[in-house]
Amino acid sequence: MKRYLNIIVAVFLLFFSENGFSQAVYKEVKAKIEVKEIENMLFITGTVENLKSEFKNISYKLSVFKKNKSNSNKSTNAQDGRATLEPLQRIELSKTQVNYTKQDEVIVMLLIYDESNAIIGKDRIVFNEETESDEGKSVPVDGIEMVGIVANDTKTKLGNDFYDMFYAQYSKLKVHTIKIVTVQEELTFGRTTKITILVDSDIIEEFISRPEEDFLKYMAESAASKLFKYFKNQEKQNKMITQY
Repeated sequence: MKRYLNIIVAVFLLFFSENGFSQAVYKEVKAKIEVKEIENMLFITGTVENLKSEFKNISYKLSVFKKNKSNSNKSTNAQDGRATLEPLQRIELSKTQVNYTKQDEVIVMLLIYDESNAIIGKDRIVFNEETESDEGKSVPVDGIEMVGIVANDTKTKLGNDFYDMFYAQYSKLKVHTIKIVTVQEELTFGRTTKITILVDSDIIEEFISRPEEDFLKYMAESAASKLFKYFKNQEKQNKMITQY
């Protein structure tokens, strides 16, 4: 009887594991990215549709990640906001545009959050995707892979400086995951801000910012280290589950 119970628990955990998450079907809202390509420009519109017969308060983030293949230059542009959806309503959330050449890989990602900051909808489009020949590279079942993406949700120059330091440390880890890492900054009382590093809705690190460069570098290294341990623990848990 105990063995059967262990198997049931393992199956339940496997369903909600990282691989299972990649196959998640969102039933509350439908996120959709619409893109028009005109000459060397991408005109991007993020939309959302309420799938429920009730009002829904949401927040959103439309992010554009651009990488030049020849010189490895990277840039990130993000827009966010809030909206109230009427029952079964479909609306446009945000618009942006980006110049684009054949040397650029452009990833457009739209995330929809509920009032508790949990992701309830997402969409992703890739232009001129760079392929890799690594034999050991894992590919999610749904064909969507968001490897190494760190969303920038900072509000100040200090927060953006920390994001750059953290991203440099995180990139060295060469983590392959479909999870979304977010650097979030919130205004606090006075002139300080609180910076939080999240994986989806899991808090990895949070602290009150300080302007000293040494402090920011230390926190970037600390957060990257904790993030590495987090993903390693996730990997161990998934291996233990598959042994059943």
